[in-house]
Amino acid sequence: MKRILCTILACTIGVVTAASLSACGCNDNKTPASQESKQAYEVVATQPDLKDDNFGFYILNDKELMLTRYFGSASDVVVPDTFQNYTVTTIGHSVFNNKGIKTVVVPESVTDIQDYAFASNKELTSVKLPSGLKHLGTNTFFYCSSLETIELPASLEEIEPFAFCASGLKTIVIPESQTLTKLPQFMFHQCPALQEVIIPATITDIPDDCFSECPKTLKLKVAAGSFAEEYAKGNNLQYEAV
Repeated sequence: MKRILCTILACTIGVVTAASLSACGCNDNKTPASQESKQAYEVVATQPDLKDDNFGFYILNDKELMLTRYFGSASDVVVPDTFQNYTVTTIGHSVFNNKGIKTVVVPESVTDIQDYAFASNKELTSVKLPSGLKHLGTNTFFYCSSLETIELPASLEEIEPFAFCASGLKTIVIPESQTLTKLPQFMFHQCPALQEVIIPATITDIPDDCFSECPKTLKLKVAAGSFAEEYAKGNNLQYEAV
């Protein structure tokens, strides 16, 4: 497999760090240490090997592509599943970050969505994820303040921390799945509108900070006798056992 070359740019302490924090949309005084470490560097997106007027792609191997650039101006985006006899399997780091998109359809061929892929699109309201998606990266939907709900596929194996941090989510259903058994740290950190999260019995690990700084009116709908029910009790969260 062709090696993906990414440049890590270290930020200095002080002005650069402060600027990064002020741009994140979170409360600077309460930003968790793990979030600060994420904000303290930038991964420069891989230069495309192939491109057209709208998209740039990096060749992963002789069959697969990673989408690494969006050159278009359309607010409604449909990501192609193939390009020049290759299959698009990955949405790369920060591809649509702050691009002003309102809707996006990710093709069924994609199994990996990397960090910050759709972050800071304040008008994003609709996202169609593929049914075979396995990985959702850190801060994927960070600060997507108009995104009120999203359907997560049961194929997911891993969701990274801060995936929906500072988003506009109101309701979300965690899929019942044999591959996704753990929710990440700060998954819904500072989601000001979050009111209902449905958590199946197949989730057996939820960190205490998963719902940090969410509204006190948040209610978890959980399976009776499940780990999620005990979690809700232990963290003094409103819940309904069904």
